[in-house]
Amino acid sequence: MNKVATYLNEHLAGEVIVSGNSIAKNSTDKSQLLIAPEMIAQVANTNDIRKIMRFCWQLAEKGHTLSVTARGRGTSATGASIGSGIIISPAKYMNRIIGIDPKQKLVHVQSGAMYSGVTMTLSTHSGMRLPSISNTHDDGTVGGSVASGATGFMISRYGRFGDSVKQLEVVLANGDILQTSRLNKRDVNAKKGLHTFEGEIYRQVDNLISDNQELINSLETSCASGYNSIAKVKKKDGSIDLSPLFIGSEGTLGVVSEAILQSQFARRNLSMVIGAFETLGDAHGAVDVVKGTKAATVNLIDGRLFKRAAAQGKKREFAPEASYMGGLVVAVFDDFAERSRTRVAKKLERDIAKSDGFIKATVLNIADSDASEISSILSLAKNPAAGLEVVPGAFDGIWLPSVQLSSFFAELTKIEKEFSVELPAFVDIHSGLIDLMPVFDMKKVTDRQKMIRVLSAVSDAANKHGGSLSGSGGEGRLKSLVIYASMNEAEAELYEKIKNIFDPHGILNPGVKQKILAKDVASQLNAWCREAA
Repeated sequence: MNKVATYLNEHLAGEVIVSGNSIAKNSTDKSQLLIAPEMIAQVANTNDIRKIMRFCWQLAEKGHTLSVTARGRGTSATGASIGSGIIISPAKYMNRIIGIDPKQKLVHVQSGAMYSGVTMTLSTHSGMRLPSISNTHDDGTVGGSVASGATGFMISRYGRFGDSVKQLEVVLANGDILQTSRLNKRDVNAKKGLHTFEGEIYRQVDNLISDNQELINSLETSCASGYNSIAKVKKKDGSIDLSPLFIGSEGTLGVVSEAILQSQFARRNLSMVIGAFETLGDAHGAVDVVKGTKAATVNLIDGRLFKRAAAQGKKREFAPEASYMGGLVVAVFDDFAERSRTRVAKKLERDIAKSDGFIKATVLNIADSDASEISSILSLAKNPAAGLEVVPGAFDGIWLPSVQLSSFFAELTKIEKEFSVELPAFVDIHSGLIDLMPVFDMKKVTDRQKMIRVLSAVSDAANKHGGSLSGSGGEGRLKSLVIYASMNEAEAELYEKIKNIFDPHGILNPGVKQKILAKDVASQLNAWCREAA
């Protein structure tokens, strides 16, 4: 048995596994990459994580790097939840809801708690909910959702999942514990006076912000590239909250062990208006009509996604075949009063019928828990039925200013022609987040190469129109490959400094949210293809 694993098993309440199905299972995520870890640590409590980090830190001080990757459900679409060293997995044991405060609508959970379990408990307990983490009802852990900067259905109503974070408990690279919250200037000065790693972090972060204030003020916080959330850390009153740095950090700054989240009252009954149009441009034109209403969320969907789902048997009356080469607009109303919802939905149904290229409008009255019509279509569109055909999740979570959408679509059309690939889109209009769903046959070397080239072309198009390939969900390895190749040098240097403050020995998830060589991604991609075949 691995000597390190033997040593750790002597000291952990959980267990460390070095062979069998667990290694194979944890070698992949949803990214089409493969990296086999040396061992899987199924941690039982925060102290287990601390012991592992302290051990790895001491090894690093002696010149031996054993990397650590925190993994929830392994749902990263960009390769952020795989690594070659130790995988820390809290899902088996650290999955409890520690407490709920109905008055303040707070829920205290361990990082391995499943999102679905927490939301179900909140729903039955007090009618509350958390922001969604997926447009297709995919599940994941709370820690993974925080670390990935996850977003999902009705983001414009409930916000991003990271917006719900009130406090975090984080195990730092040296094994110390950091409790994050908004600290006033006096408390910040007290932290800076500590002769500990935590004190060093507060001193260096505060100095970094002071030395780079102009650059930090220029960062686009709608994107999720690097650690641009540094712009949210310090307020003008001198208060500091380190929580934003860990949200979307993909385990590169520390390992989240617990979280206190702010829930909201759920709006259970919804009215959905779906308009089908002859072209995607016509559908986009109708969006202006929808934006004039009080819709809680507005989506623009490429009709080719409905065609793809229909080929697998899921046909819907609200998406007739005439719209398969066009597009659909979906507006959701969630007013508590049914009469109010029905009135605005019916009015919108009449108004969009006057738009160019209109085919059909449908009004559905549904419960929030049943709002799966669109999610089900997207799930099928993202899961081709043939062999090793895949829809890489690295094309999810693109951010774009809404005023640039038409010209961005025109750019996508050029990319489609250049690479002979379809790039159907799902757009959340209010947030500006876009998921593209191209299909690649991973059995073919040419398609594997094409995937990276198309990803790079899409990234260039997003940058050209003031957006970013990484609007949500983190960069992982796949997006890092193209994002950091074109990132402003000063910005990249800022992020490298932040990484070095929290992880000076490079222990935490190396290769993620930093420059990565194309040959490394290619080898991981090819390894996945051999394994999947």
